[in-house]
Amino acid sequence: MKTIFSLLLLSASLGATALAAEVPLLPAGDTDQVATRVVSRPAPVTPVEHSPVRFSWALDPTDDLRQPEPFVVESREYWQTVDAAELQRGVEVSTSAPGAIIRVSPAHAGAAVDVDALRVTRGGRTVALARRNDGAQLRAAGMQVNERAAAVQLADAAPAGRYRLQMPKASGQYVVHVYEPRSTVRLFAALARDRVLAGGASTIVVNLSDGDRRLQGLKAGGLLVAPSGESWPIRLRPGRDGLLRGKVPVPTEVDHEQGLWEVQVFAGNGDVQRDARTALAVAQPTARLVGDYSFDAAQLQFALPMTVGSPGRYEVRGTLYATAPGGALQPVSIAHSADWLTPGRDRLLLGFDRGNLPAGYGAPFELRDLELNDQSRMAPIERRARAARVSR
Repeated sequence: MKTIFSLLLLSASLGATALAAEVPLLPAGDTDQVATRVVSRPAPVTPVEHSPVRFSWALDPTDDLRQPEPFVVESREYWQTVDAAELQRGVEVSTSAPGAIIRVSPAHAGAAVDVDALRVTRGGRTVALARRNDGAQLRAAGMQVNERAAAVQLADAAPAGRYRLQMPKASGQYVVHVYEPRSTVRLFAALARDRVLAGGASTIVVNLSDGDRRLQGLKAGGLLVAPSGESWPIRLRPGRDGLLRGKVPVPTEVDHEQGLWEVQVFAGNGDVQRDARTALAVAQPTARLVGDYSFDAAQLQFALPMTVGSPGRYEVRGTLYATAPGGALQPVSIAHSADWLTPGRDRLLLGFDRGNLPAGYGAPFELRDLELNDQSRMAPIERRARAARVSR
């Protein structure tokens, strides 16, 4: 009886030690993406590897691993959809510099564009064109365009201003695209974050400028467009700094459409128009990190508990920072770990090879750039810039 009692005490002691070893991850930062729920989705229908994989490799501690700045889209173009009647009468296009390129592409049963039938006028007079190109010529030049499209370029003698584009035998709908390669008027657009979970949101910042001068009196708007083509409006409002900002909320239910969505923005001041497009990766939270971890100092290994909502192959990856002889934290190794998981509570182990530690480097350690990805659905679920700090 005494022996059994001793074993029970030892078991309780070990359990308490394991619980004490689990500590919370560091608080999420403003730019982190953290799932707060999980969803149930069917298992992927495409073949997916089920075997576990773990590996790590060494880094040069002097490497600069700063995260890139948000990608900024720059646009000298705009587009509009018109019907056959409008194109027959004449569609107004506005330019801010010589050499504008006007491309017409059929859409929604639009007839092929006869490049020789395109006519550009100003004040009722025909405007000289530098060149005409049909769809085959555009594709031969490397442009990914509809083979039934066509484009014309205004001659250098044609100044900035308003013109009228006509195609007498238009039929159906068309997209008129105006690109000004020599214009100093540019639209800049940047998403605060380019990855969002369903039900979450990003923010887009927009600026329309002529050289270094920010244009005033803007009218602007935007659209969030799903891969299915369904869209939601984005309202852009001016801030005190003159920049336009808009919240980009993503619906909670996205019909399993994980992947790149499109954010479109439009801005103009009556004299010039610019449109831009940028991409947003949207994912369903098919799993999430619980928010705690345990650390094995001997193995340099983090155990990361998870809640899994959908069967699939999940991966965690992260960068280990170690303390250099001078006391500064430096990146020393990157590790990946992936496995097939089923719904419920589970965990992934993220281990770093001790052989990757340079001489003289050691604790305290930090786990940074921690990511949780659903590999079976190509979906980035979580990202934490600073995830954990351990002192031993």
